[in-house]
Amino acid sequence: MAGGYEYSGGNPTAGQGASQHAGWGLVNAQIINIDIVIGIANIILLLILLYMYLDSYREFKSKFTFGLLSFVLLLLLQNILFTSFLLLNQGFRGPDMGTPIFFLNIIEFFALIMLVWVTKE
Repeated sequence: MAGGYEYSGGNPTAGQGASQHAGWGLVNAQIINIDIVIGIANIILLLILLYMYLDSYREFKSKFTFGLLSFVLLLLLQNILFTSFLLLNQGFRGPDMGTPIFFLNIIEFFALIMLVWVTKE
């Protein structure tokens, strides 16, 4: 981040870029921005699932559907909090945090895509 402040082991330094991930050429801040976008997509998918499960629960009133509804609500809460931390809390953006968060978010994204697809069937 040219001219701005980067997280550097607890000491913000003006004008110095973050370390680059081997082979990708993306700085940590760029990866975290991608993480935020994926996190928002996960929230949207969870809202779709919430609507679908709420509809099913109103119709069937089964314990299983209630369990799915509870699961989605808790996962939605977790994603809202986590994505908010990424958006609002600079201290949460430690060095090389972007890549592990990216892989966790992208795995969750594809899992939610499959869950929406199976639920629609």
